[in-house]
Amino acid sequence: MTARIALAAFRIQKPGSTPAYSSREELVRAIISAGGRPYLLPSALALEEVPEVLSEFDGLFISGGGDIHPDFFGGEMHPSLSGIDRERDEFELALCRQAVAMDKPLLGICRGQQVLNVAMGGNLVEDITSMLPAAGQHQWWPNYQRSRLSHSVRVEKESLLAQVMGGTEFEVNSLHHQSVKDLGQGLKVTAIAPDGVIEALEMPDKRFVVSVQWHPEWLPDFAAMRRIFRAFVEASNSGLGG
Repeated sequence: MTARIALAAFRIQKPGSTPAYSSREELVRAIISAGGRPYLLPSALALEEVPEVLSEFDGLFISGGGDIHPDFFGGEMHPSLSGIDRERDEFELALCRQAVAMDKPLLGICRGQQVLNVAMGGNLVEDITSMLPAAGQHQWWPNYQRSRLSHSVRVEKESLLAQVMGGTEFEVNSLHHQSVKDLGQGLKVTAIAPDGVIEALEMPDKRFVVSVQWHPEWLPDFAAMRRIFRAFVEASNSGLGG
């Protein structure tokens, strides 16, 4: 049997076209390469259907994307905010909470880490540059390639992430202007950048709840990055038939 991975799809609309729900090809291929079978879940689904829908899948993946509306974490509108979609926010927050409640394996990337933290009651730094002036640069897109290695991260030695990646020091890409601030319930910081920005979270009391602030799907040539997807799919496989 192959793990069925629910991949939250987001709404897009290009000029001259009707709205569509999609996810990036790199994410789909990363899950397939890791042995999973991804299925796109459009954020148009009714929130009351989330428990029933998620019960049909073995794992949940939350991808990167636009900013979360600050109303969801008691924040304030900042001039740098972009790509806000309340429908997507509500849907992904509900998916995360349900996955944690059902102990479904969950992997979040970039925005996905921020969604996980907010879903668990945490909040965010709305804009790193203006609110954390001592921090380094974390948004390198669109002036550089998404695969650009931008800074190092230090992974906690005893964390699941260190076990998965096979080490504690890695170079990563960086494509975000927001970050986790105060932690949500049950979450633990498992990696930080040299400037102290939170780069990874996990929930030690769950089978597999891991998030990273960087984008491993754009770094497929690095074994440690591929292992993140592989471990997620393997954790999802472990629940098959159970």
